[in-house]
Amino acid sequence: MKQMYQQAVQAANGKKVIITETGWPSQGKSLDGAEPSAENFMKYFINSQQWSREAGIEMFYFSSFDESWKVGPEGDVGAHWGLWDMHHELKF
Repeated sequence: MKQMYQQAVQAANGKKVIITETGWPSQGKSLDGAEPSAENFMKYFINSQQWSREAGIEMFYFSSFDESWKVGPEGDVGAHWGLWDMHHELKF
């Protein structure tokens, strides 16, 4: 994410860059070497929030809620990106 952010900053040529979507799935099958789990979800959430705060970067974490319908191209991990589950219960 840091490398992609820097590429966006360079391409923006002085315009403000905001990270509008980032996250980690809490369940599902591995996707390109990324292991979905509650522990990895929290590590990513904490590390990305800390980095963006320290660097002064605006960032929106994706997603607020799990979206059970979102299992197409992402596979089963697509339904598990939220901070809250599909019943609107906080996961952690």
